[in-house]
Amino acid sequence: MTTRRSGSRLGREHARYALLAALYCLLSATDATATQPKPIGRLGLPGVRSMVYAPRGDLIGVCTGNIADSLPDAQVIDAATGKPVVMFPFIPPTPPSSFPGYSRGIGFSPDGATAAAGTTEGYVSLLDIQTGREVARLPKPDRLVHSLAFSPDGETLAGGWRGLDLWDLTRPEADPVSVADGTVYDVAFSPDGTTLASARSDATVTLWDTATRQETASLAGHTDAVNTIAFDGGGGLLATGSDDHTIRLWDLASRAAMATLAGHDDAVTSVAFSPDGRSLVSGSRDHTIKLWDVASGRQTATLVGHDGPVVMAAFSEDGASLVSGHSGPWSHFPGDIPTGPRMRRWDLATQKVADAFGDYFAHVSTLAFSPDGSILAAEGWEEEIVLWDVPSRRRVGTLAGAIRLGTLEFAPNGSTLMAATDGGVRAWDVARRQEVPTVEAGEVFALTFTPDGSGLLTAGEHIVLWDVASGRKVATLDGHAERNTSLGVSPDGTVLAAGDADHITRVWDLDLVRRAGGATGPDVPLRAELAQLRGHTQHVTGLEFTLDGRLLASGSRDGSVRIWDMTTDAEIANLDAAGRSRALTLSPTGRLMTSVGYGEATRLWDVPSFQEIATVGGHRYPFIFALEFSPDGTLLASGGDGVLLWEIADASVVAATVDARGKTDSRWGYIKQTAATPSSTTVLPNYPNPFNPETWIPFDLSAAAEVTISIHDTAGRVLRRLDLGARPAGAYRARHRAAYWDGRNGQGEEVGSGVYFAELVAGSHRSARRIALRK
Repeated sequence: MTTRRSGSRLGREHARYALLAALYCLLSATDATATQPKPIGRLGLPGVRSMVYAPRGDLIGVCTGNIADSLPDAQVIDAATGKPVVMFPFIPPTPPSSFPGYSRGIGFSPDGATAAAGTTEGYVSLLDIQTGREVARLPKPDRLVHSLAFSPDGETLAGGWRGLDLWDLTRPEADPVSVADGTVYDVAFSPDGTTLASARSDATVTLWDTATRQETASLAGHTDAVNTIAFDGGGGLLATGSDDHTIRLWDLASRAAMATLAGHDDAVTSVAFSPDGRSLVSGSRDHTIKLWDVASGRQTATLVGHDGPVVMAAFSEDGASLVSGHSGPWSHFPGDIPTGPRMRRWDLATQKVADAFGDYFAHVSTLAFSPDGSILAAEGWEEEIVLWDVPSRRRVGTLAGAIRLGTLEFAPNGSTLMAATDGGVRAWDVARRQEVPTVEAGEVFALTFTPDGSGLLTAGEHIVLWDVASGRKVATLDGHAERNTSLGVSPDGTVLAAGDADHITRVWDLDLVRRAGGATGPDVPLRAELAQLRGHTQHVTGLEFTLDGRLLASGSRDGSVRIWDMTTDAEIANLDAAGRSRALTLSPTGRLMTSVGYGEATRLWDVPSFQEIATVGGHRYPFIFALEFSPDGTLLASGGDGVLLWEIADASVVAATVDARGKTDSRWGYIKQTAATPSSTTVLPNYPNPFNPETWIPFDLSAAAEVTISIHDTAGRVLRRLDLGARPAGAYRARHRAAYWDGRNGQGEEVGSGVYFAELVAGSHRSARRIALRK
C-alpha cells in the first residue's frame, strides 16, 4: 500500500518547489558550455601497439590496442610527466566498418601541433593536438598505413605499410602518390627534407628524391626485414635496425655501410641519434635498450627494466635523458595480469630510471571520484580497485576488488571508500590503503550515503538505513519484491528513491523513516512509501535527483531515461538513451546529466531543457559501463576498456588551482590559459568541502562589480550575507582574496550539518555552488 502525502505536506512541497525553482535556475547557469567534450586521454593503457617520440614537443604518440579484440586507438602523452594530453577516439566513415580503429602509424608535424594517424579504414586522420579533433581526412591509398612521417617543412606526409604513399598537405583533398609497392615498415625524412628513406621487409632500405619522387639508391646488407630507420641531425648518416638483430650505420654520401653494431638478442625495433650525433640508442624485442658510440661503433651501455619488446627509444631534445617504451600485452590469463609501467624516462648521467609511467589497465566497470576530486577509484574485471591521482594521472594504489557493478562510494568526508559485495559492505581507509570494519549487512547490491555523511543506505533483500558513527541499524524498509539494486537520495537528505527488476521506483521520506525506525525498532520492515513511480518496462538501473530535489531521473534497461516531478509524482519527460541505460550521473552544478547507452550512445543532456547536447564514445566495447563527473565539473571519466578522461569545461579553461593555503594543486577552480583577466564571472568550488567549521569560497570576476555572497539553506532561506564591496576584475581564489564563511548565520549562531548553497551576486550576474558542512 502506498501512503500519499498529506495536504499540509503537499502544500509545503509546493512552497519549497517555488523557492528552490528560483535557486535551481541560478545553479543551472554555472555549468560548462554545452559543447562536445574534449577527450584528454586514458588513465593507464589496455595494451600498446606502437609509440613515437616527438622531441620538439616532448610528446609521445601511442597507439593502444584492446587486448580482447586488438582494436586500437591513438593518444598523445606528455613525455616529461606521463600525463595524457589528448586522445583521438576513432570516428568511422559512413557506412562504418565492423572493425574500426587506428593502425600502428602515428606521426607528429614539425611544429608539434598536429598528429597524423593511420586508420584501419585505410585513410589517414589529421588530428589537432590542442582540441583533440580530427581536422582532415587524407584520401585512402586503398591499404593500411603502418608508419608516418612529416617532411621538415610540414608540406608532405609519407606513409608506409603495403607500399609507400605521399600526400601533399597543401592540397589535403588530393589523392596520394604511390611511389612503391611491397611492405614498408618505417619511413623517415632527412633533416633538409631532400631525401626520404623507407625500411622494407625485403631487408633493404630505399632512398628517394623528394622533389622528383624517384628512387636514388637501395641500401643492401641486412639479412632480414628492416624495422626502423633514423637520420642523424646533419643528414649525413642513416641508422637502420633489423630483424637480423643488428644495427647498420650508413654513410649517405657514398651509400656505403660504415659499421654493423651487434649485441641485441632479438630484432631491433627502434633507433635514434642523440642531438649532437655522437651517440645512438637502440631498442629491441629482447626487452633491452643499448647505447652506442657512433664514431667507434662500440656499445657503451645496456639499460634493463622493460618487461616487453621495446618499440620506442629516443633522446630528449636536450640530450640529457632517454625516453623509452615497450609494447603489449596482447592477452593475459585470469590471475596473470601484466604489471609495471609501459614507458620510462632514463637519466643518462646515472643510466637509471628517473620516472616510469603508462600503467597497464584494461577493463573498468565502476568509477568514483573522491569528494575533493584528487582520487579516482576504478574497479574492473581483474577484481581490484585501482586508485588514480587525478592531478598527475598516476596510479597510486590498489585495493582488493570483487565488488558489485556500480557500487563504489566515497564517504562525503573522503576518508573512506565503500563497496557492495556478495558478502556485504566492504570499506577501506583511503589514505592508509587498508580495509576497515564497517556495517554488518548481508548480501548487498547497492549503497549510498546521505549527503551529510551521517547515514548509509544499503540495498539487498531489504533497504537498510545505518548510522555511520555507530555502525548500527536505524531502520529497515520492505521495498521491492525482487532485490533492490539502485538507490538515490535527494541533495537535502530528505527523500530516498530505490528501483530494480520490478520496473518500479519507490520513494520514501527519510525523516519519517528515521522516526518510524525509532518507534518500531530498526529490524521491523517498514512498508509505508510516499510514492511508486511506474512507467519503465525493464529494470530500473540508475537514479539521480536534481540539485533542488524537485526532479528525479530514472534510467532503465528499456532504453529510456524518465524524468519525474517529485511534487506531483508525475512523469514529465521520457528521454531516448539509445539502448539500455545502465547508469546516470549529474554534473556538480546540476546543468548536465549523462545517460549510458550502447557504443556511441552515451549522451549528455541539458537538464533545464532535457535536450541532448553531446555524445561520448571512444571505447572499443559496445557500451560504456560507468560515467562520473569530477567534483569541480571540469572532467568526465568514462569506464569501459579502461578509463577515458573528457574535458567538459570551455576549451579556453583548464581545471586547476587553489588550495586552502593559496597554492595551486590542480584540484579547485579554473585558470585562464591566455589572459590574466577571467573570461567569465562565476563562483568556484569552496575549500575545504565538506568543511567544519569554516570554508573559503573563491570566485572569478570578468568585470568590476559590487560583490555579495549569500548562504542559502535547502529551503531557499538566506542564512548569511557576505558583503564584499566593490571589486575589480580578477581571480579571487587564494585564501586572502576568496570569501570566508565561519559556518554561522546572521545572528552569529553556528548552523548545523547539512547541504547549503553559496550564491554569488556580482552586478547582474548570479551563480551558485552547493557546499556541505559536516560536524
